[in-house]
Amino acid sequence: MNLTTLFTIFITFLKIGSVMFGGGYAMIPILKHEVVDRNRWLSEDEFVDVIAIAESTPGPIAINSATYIGYKLGGVPGAVLATIGVVMPAFTVILTIATILTTFYHHIVTKSILFGIRAAVVGLIAAALITVIRGVFKELNVFQTIATMLIAIAIFISVVKFGADPIVMILISAAVGLALGVAGFI
Repeated sequence: MNLTTLFTIFITFLKIGSVMFGGGYAMIPILKHEVVDRNRWLSEDEFVDVIAIAESTPGPIAINSATYIGYKLGGVPGAVLATIGVVMPAFTVILTIATILTTFYHHIVTKSILFGIRAAVVGLIAAALITVIRGVFKELNVFQTIATMLIAIAIFISVVKFGADPIVMILISAAVGLALGVAGFI
């Protein structure tokens, strides 16, 4: 494996991890910019698939995405470096915050900064939603579009209104997708 490629993987994911405020969904636009737009490591379709896989497997979406993309680009060393890169900033920041935040938590500067960051996170999550929706519906036929919308709405209502277990909902969605595929609709 080329050491320059491994270094680039590490630095890219270190940069992504450094600005990954708000957790997994908020980082999707940042990850897309670096991986699809800037470095062209994945196509948009591949990126949406990575997000779907990362979301439906155990663990945080950011770490799962980094590990998958790192592996695709650089095998096991690439996966390890991408994962360390994306985790290192959060680990360092949280360790620092845990050490000093209790002293300054109620200070106006701290509260103001957190207020601004929360607003940014809402915008990033909205951007992630749009990115995923565009990718999912990009090449679907009419039946697939309707089926996808119905499944998405049913899952949304089940989780938000009835408190359904998201893991169970993912498994049910996979079973519905499999049934539709076996029946020849997909």
